[in-house]
Amino acid sequence: MGRLKVLQILTSLGPGGAERLVLDMMSRLDPDEFDVRLAILVDDIRALELYGYRSLPVDVFDMRGWMAPRALIRLRHYVNGFGPNVIHAHMFHPLVAAMVATFASTQPASVCFTSHCNERAFTPLRTVIVRLLRSRRLADILLSKGQHPFLNADNTVVIPNGVNIPNPAPTRRHWDPHGPIKLVAIGRLVDQKDPLGLIRVVASLGHQGISLDFYGEGPLEAEMRTLIASLNLEGRIQLKGVTSDVRSVLHQADIMVMSSKYEGMPIVILEAGSEAMPVVATPAGAISEILGTDRGVVAGIETIGIALMRMISDPETALAAGQRLRQYVENHHSITATARTHEAVYRQIASVPHSRRLLKFKDRKYSA
Repeated sequence: MGRLKVLQILTSLGPGGAERLVLDMMSRLDPDEFDVRLAILVDDIRALELYGYRSLPVDVFDMRGWMAPRALIRLRHYVNGFGPNVIHAHMFHPLVAAMVATFASTQPASVCFTSHCNERAFTPLRTVIVRLLRSRRLADILLSKGQHPFLNADNTVVIPNGVNIPNPAPTRRHWDPHGPIKLVAIGRLVDQKDPLGLIRVVASLGHQGISLDFYGEGPLEAEMRTLIASLNLEGRIQLKGVTSDVRSVLHQADIMVMSSKYEGMPIVILEAGSEAMPVVATPAGAISEILGTDRGVVAGIETIGIALMRMISDPETALAAGQRLRQYVENHHSITATARTHEAVYRQIASVPHSRRLLKFKDRKYSA
């Protein structure tokens, strides 16, 4: 038997955590054992340039608007021609496209699915569709144990997200609690991340030395600029756009803050941890699991300002928590370990005869 053929399907390659994870993971899958291709459903490949994968080939099946039916037919022909052993669908639309592309195929691929979010991201209609498609998925790959259990296929495997771990561990600045303190927030400027709420939190803090840089893009940018101006915060809150060098941004800031309403397992929190950075975040998705009780501070949006002020007032405790977070990420969230575990899952589901697709897997959790 030759190399296992694996097709990764993403909605697009716009900037984002799931996109970054897939690109980083694909570059680490064993090329002697796996023939891996990448397809996207929206013609947006900015992440290739942004994350340093300019030469990676990508097949585009743009399914926006009237192009969707023809693109689905093209995707089906493409799948039949490539003949993948495994299709890994990332997020809702790729899952639906994978199911259409493999429907009634004489040699269907083994389909696995990663949602990259928690149940709050699913509308009622999407929830129904994902549940109806459970029997056609050989496995669901979860980011953390207990992730949306009512949506999952019978067979689930927990594989935490992974990031590059810099070596040696970085040295961070010991800030003056009364001096300038730079906060950073990285993510799409959408309601899920609640950037408007975070702007109001900064406005409520009495500390005039606190500044906040937002990195990202999205539909709320204009509303954010209006709110910043109305609160006279132009000198303290900056919208920086998308960055191609997250690590440099993390080095230049003191504290990461995330105010998300829902998440999966945010890559940017893991990247901050790999840089030993103090983090304050809302308890969305797997954030509470990552930060634990002593690796950062978890607080609701209504108390995140208090949590920030406490962290700012005690830099030694905050930096010690950052060091513990760094050790945790190194032990549990290495991108190399993430890739090796995906390889094991691909081998296992590819080896299951199509007549035995209801084979049960033991639910288990992997760590680096």
